[in-house]
Amino acid sequence: MSALPDLPRDWKQFHVDNLNKIHPEKRQLAIKFLQGYFADAPSTIQEIHLAIEKDPQTWWVDYHLTWGMGVRNLLRRNGFGEIDLGVENLDDCYVALIESAFL
Repeated sequence: MSALPDLPRDWKQFHVDNLNKIHPEKRQLAIKFLQGYFADAPSTIQEIHLAIEKDPQTWWVDYHLTWGMGVRNLLRRNGFGEIDLGVENLDDCYVALIESAFL
């Protein structure tokens, strides 16, 4: 039986580090895509702001298995998957993309 990997102590830094692995032009395109997609959803953006304000490190945890995975899959379906962005796992990047798009 293999041991589980150590979890990051600083989730904000973990997400930023993974965001920085994406080529800047592709990163900006993904951010602009999210901004456009959620342009007509101000209540969702407000909810993100409130969640981040309440818990900046792990605000996304309660959303990951539902909304978060939906955003991740939305990115994949629109040309912003792992191969497109040059990352190993989009789960490690989508949170920082959301934060970059809405903060």
